[in-house]
Formats: sequence, C-alpha cells, structure tokens
Amino acid sequence: MSGAVSSAHAVAEYSALTHKRVLHVIEDLDDAAFRQRTGRANSIGFNFWHIARWADWLQAQINGTRGEDERSIWEREGLAGRWRWDQAKLGASQTGMGMDEGVSAQLPLPPKSEIERYARASFSALDGSIANLDEEMFGAPLKSGESNEMKDATIGSWIVSILVHANRHLGMIESTKGASGRRGTASV
Repeated sequence: MSGAVSSAHAVAEYSALTHKRVLHVIEDLDDAAFRQRTGRANSIGFNFWHIARWADWLQAQINGTRGEDERSIWEREGLAGRWRWDQAKLGASQTGMGMDEGVSAQLPLPPKSEIERYARASFSALDGSIANLDEEMFGAPLKSGESNEMKDATIGSWIVSILVHANRHLGMIESTKGASGRRGTASV
C-alpha cells in the first residue's frame, strides 16, 4: 500500500502539532499571568511545566528502551534543585502527577523564560525520539524502570496517552486564559 502513513509517523506529526500549540498559547503571557492562580485551579505555569515534564520523562524512557541514556533533561540539569523544588513532593516520576493543588500552588515557579526553555528542549527531544521510531519500535513495550499502571504498554500507547494528557492540560490553559479575559485559543 504505497503512500500510506504509518502510525508512528502520524503520531509524530500530532506530537509536534500539540507542542507547537502549547508553546503558542503561552506566548502573550508575562510572568505574573503565567503564575496567576484562580480558586483551586493550577496556574498556567504549572500546567505548562507539567506538560513539558511528561514529555521529558517519556523521551528519556524511549531512549532507555533503545539502550541509550535514560536520564531526562530534568535530571541531567538538576532542575528540581536549581528551582528549589522538593523532589519528594513532585508526584509520580517528579512530573506533578497526583499532586494536590495546594502543594502545587506552593511551588516557587522560576521565570517563565526558564520553564519555556526547559519545555522547548523537552518537546524537541520527545518529537525527535518519536520521529525516529519505526513501526516495530512503536509497537515494542516501553522498558521503564518505574512502576505505573501502564507497565506492559507499548511505546506507541505511552506516546498517545501522554499526548492526550498534554491536550487536556492545554485545554486547562486555554480555559484559564479565556476566563481571565485573554484570547484563549491555542489554534495555530
């Protein structure tokens, strides 16, 4: 079947588009708007970091499955320490997953530019990892040393799960912007 797009290729394109949208939606925010919290909702900055952190975690896991360096950018750069964040309070795999909103509200977010730099590096690393997958590797089990509810899942199913999750948080960012009177759409 000539001209057919592989699942891995289609997901790689969707990943790049998701990350482009996430970066676009925060472009017009200053540090104050990036950190602002309404009610119990997480700040845009926290949601943005959370999306980036999951992308970083997954690219590291894919690299580990390939037998490459499985340390994330987060780990290699010691960002938790540099940002003075208590690693024990950052939830599953230090991604913010499972954190109570009260705990996340106490995180001293670094400047937007620093989180954006980290996000760009994480998104680029994940998108590069996905773009280099063939169908066999896309369907291979992710060899994560961490325990989680998706322990037998394939690399492809992990990627789709992380992208669905990223888009849920993108929607939260859009909603928060809209509720504050800003244009909220991430459409590019």
